[in-house]
Order: sequence, then structure tokens, then C-alpha cells
Amino acid sequence: MKGFLAQPVSQIMGKPIIFPSDAKASTLLGELRRLNRFEALVESRSKTRIVTLLDLLKVSNPSRTLVGRIARSAIPIASEAPIMEALDLMIVCRSWGLVIKEGGEVLGIVSQYDVVDRLSKMHVISVSCGEVMKADVVSVEADDRLSKARSIMRGHDLPYLPVLEDSRLRGGLSIEDLVFNMIQPRESMGREDRSGASSRLWSIKVRSVMDRSPLIVDEDYPASKALERMLARNKRACLIAKDSRLLGILTPREIISHLLKSKPRSEPLIYVIGLPRAGDFVELEEVEAKLKRTLDKIFRQFKPIAEVVVDIKRRKIRGGRTLYGLNARIYRPGKIIALSAEGWYLSEAIDNLCRKLNKIRSRERKQPRRRALF
Repeated sequence: MKGFLAQPVSQIMGKPIIFPSDAKASTLLGELRRLNRFEALVESRSKTRIVTLLDLLKVSNPSRTLVGRIARSAIPIASEAPIMEALDLMIVCRSWGLVIKEGGEVLGIVSQYDVVDRLSKMHVISVSCGEVMKADVVSVEADDRLSKARSIMRGHDLPYLPVLEDSRLRGGLSIEDLVFNMIQPRESMGREDRSGASSRLWSIKVRSVMDRSPLIVDEDYPASKALERMLARNKRACLIAKDSRLLGILTPREIISHLLKSKPRSEPLIYVIGLPRAGDFVELEEVEAKLKRTLDKIFRQFKPIAEVVVDIKRRKIRGGRTLYGLNARIYRPGKIIALSAEGWYLSEAIDNLCRKLNKIRSRERKQPRRRALF
């Protein structure tokens, strides 16, 4: 297990589906369904963003919606970063997938499902479902309207909901049940007709589209076998129940959270992407050390930060000098802090970035009553 988690994330990355930002959501929807995928990347100028099936729940008419309108920021990770750090970033930032980049170029994508698929083939998870399941489960009633289920999935970022009736487990509702059945192109309709059709569709009861044969096991069932069955049957979750009473739920997120419990969190995790290999060269260790010294001061003052990703780009060359641009993202639970800096010569750009970090720290120390940025 430790050997697997220490491997570079590039070992398990997959080939992403990439769409331009002006593509129609209906085209994306069809491709995700055809390939049985949960996410796709969206290229817009120099930015890479991501769209998941959960984002498609926002769409009322996919044939008139551009994917660039619903895409969210993609979280990058360096190809040499260990798998353990990728898992940590997924959980801390509640991300279903990370974009693997090198020098600003997209190499691939790694998702929570990619990780658990590899783990299921290794047979290394030796705990029961009851030990790793999430007991505080968000669910819906069979007679609830689909609009309520959609609202819960969007609000809680959940791809699967157990369905109850009189406090007894009756089925499950996946993101695919909603997106592929309820979101349909309606180009020939007028605006009022589309609005009315959408309202009628989402007023249907959950029992009409729910999965009546969900994967259900008891709490003593091995989690590794539950994971294998979940993937083999193409289910988003495994429900843990006893005598039709729901006890918990098992998804890739619970498996990953279990793996992270043994991970020490002594130092900040810093990734530098796009470091030049020639010309105005600065050693990677020097860059990381300078950032770490600045961040250590912030860590002592504010709550812990999970990861820092610094993306380096060459802006322009003039008179033998290179203007560098640095885009930094600081990840902490539920929040991403974005900073940018420029400088002629890489060392100057890094100094400017560290200076901005110190300004944030100084400002917060002088005004302790304000809500901290970190």
C-alpha cells in the first residue's frame, strides 16, 4: 500500500476528454454518456477548467448552453507528485479530479474513481464497510420531487443519494439517473414551453427514476469486496444497511479519507510547476525553500494550509531578460486563495510573490478582528 501511495500520480493518470469552452453542453453530455465518464476538461485561452456531471445539473437546456458557462476551476498537480498528495488535495478541496500539468501543458487527469479502481485490483484494503462508511448520510424520500434531489446533490456535491420510504431503504438515486434522464435538448421549443417542460420534469417523484436494485451490504462486509462490486456494477456508491435500515454509505471519498488517516501532516506541501530547465535557472530546492520560509510564518499565525501550487510561465523576453509570471494557489479546507506576481528574472518574481504573502500576514496581524484570509 505504502509503495503504491508513494508512486508519482502520473502512474494512474488517464487521458482526459477535452472540450473547447464554446462547445454545447448537449455535445458534452452525449460524450460523457458514451464513454461512461464523470468529468471532462474545458480549454479556454490559457486556462484549463473542469466540468462534472454535477455541474450539468445547473443546465435547463443543454443545446443552448456553452460548457464554458458551467465549468469550474480545475486544480492542477505536478506529474511527479506522489499519489498520496493527490488524494489529500482531492479531499481537502472536495475535488473529484485533478489536472496533471507540466510546464503549463495538460498531460492527463486523475479522478477519485481512477484511484479506487486501481486499489480494487490490488486487494490492499483490509477493513470492513462499517469501519470506513459515512454514517451521517444525506438521503431523499421516495415521494420527494426530483427538484429536491437535484438541489441536495448540487448543494452537498453528492453524486448519489439513498432513497427511503417510511425510514426503510427502498433504492438509490445517482447523478446519472438525473442528468441522463432529465436534462434533454429542447431546441424546437419556445422559451415559455421550455420553462414549463422543465418544471414538469423536475416535479416528477423520485420513485419514478430511482434505482430499485442498489448495491447493499451489511456493516461487516469487507470494504475491498464492496468496492469491487461497486465498480463491476458501475455504481456510484455502496449502501450499508441491516433489515432495510440504512446505516451508512461507502463511496470513493470514504475510501480515500481512510487512506489519509495515517498520513503525517508536519510540513506544508509545495508544488512548483513549469520551472525552467535552462537559461534563467533557479534550483527547485531554492524556490521551495524560499516559499516555505514565508509560508511557515503564515502557518504559525493562521490555520494549516494543505497545499501550495505555484505555476511559472514566461511572459516575454526583452533585451536578454525574461519576464516571469507566477500564479499561486493556496488550498485549505473549503477555500482557495489565488495570488499572482511578476518579475524580470525568476528570482525577482519569487521575491514579489513572497512579498505579497507577507503583506497578507502583516495586514491580518494588525486587524485581528477581521476575518482571516487563511
